Amino acid sequence: MNELAESIWEIKGNKAGKTLTIVGGTHGNERTGVEVVLRLKAMVESGALQIKRGTLYLILGNPRAIEINTRGSEPFHDLNRSYPTDLLRREPDGTYENARARLIAPLLQKSDVVIDLHSTNKPSEPFLACLHSARHEEVYKWFACDKILADPNFVLGGKSVTTDEYTVAYGGIGICYETGQASDTRRVLAVAQGVLGVMQDLQIIAHKHKPVPLCERETYELVESILPTTANFRFAEGYGNHSWEPFYVGDVIGYDGDQPRKVSYDGMLVFPKEEGKVMGYLAKRVEADTQP
Repeated sequence: MNELAESIWEIKGNKAGKTLTIVGGTHGNERTGVEVVLRLKAMVESGALQIKRGTLYLILGNPRAIEINTRGSEPFHDLNRSYPTDLLRREPDGTYENARARLIAPLLQKSDVVIDLHSTNKPSEPFLACLHSARHEEVYKWFACDKILADPNFVLGGKSVTTDEYTVAYGGIGICYETGQASDTRRVLAVAQGVLGVMQDLQIIAHKHKPVPLCERETYELVESILPTTANFRFAEGYGNHSWEPFYVGDVIGYDGDQPRKVSYDGMLVFPKEEGKVMGYLAKRVEADTQP
């Protein structure tokens, strides 16, 4: 095992093969991903996990934020909005997150598959945040959840800026797996088993794992963000408590000052916030047919 930089480890097999990158702790308070990466690292060190071919990268995305158990370092910069496709052609901006992204980006570029393990600030069922395609499905079949949230129009960042989007831009398969609420680490073992299944499919390891039972996954796409025009936006009763809250045409989901925020379509509220420039996101269900 070779530590390329702080909390970035490279493990190479004896034969050429695929490259898989597992990232945890892109946001430091999202503990499941951190624990999965450390668990896999310990398995490699003990010999319980042997890389036969190809390359495995294990990454703790934001060590400073992990140490203080916050979403980002101080002052806050979002590491998962730090990967524009031209990142390495830009001048450094002096932030810690930008420096980390510059260390990680070359590994994402050469990865066949990248799995970035996240969690949500408010309660949520597990779900996948990635493109919905046949290529992606071959990877995410190993993770237990029944919802996929795609962002083909870059509602989250306005352009390609996340780890999975950056990976896709360079020809790989990028997946963000939201494992549940940030402080809930009950799924560490199940998530680690899913990662081992991906390694098996890529022939990085020789172990035999069974994928999670097939389920009917619902596919959603982000439509818009909730951008308040006043500082005292508040959600209406029944909204803003957790991800995947359903809403229907004509519902009032919140109040921007005294003005009600109505919706004009059926959908789901995801990633609700307590405060900030963006208070959450609205998603619509789409046809489940996968693309090549």
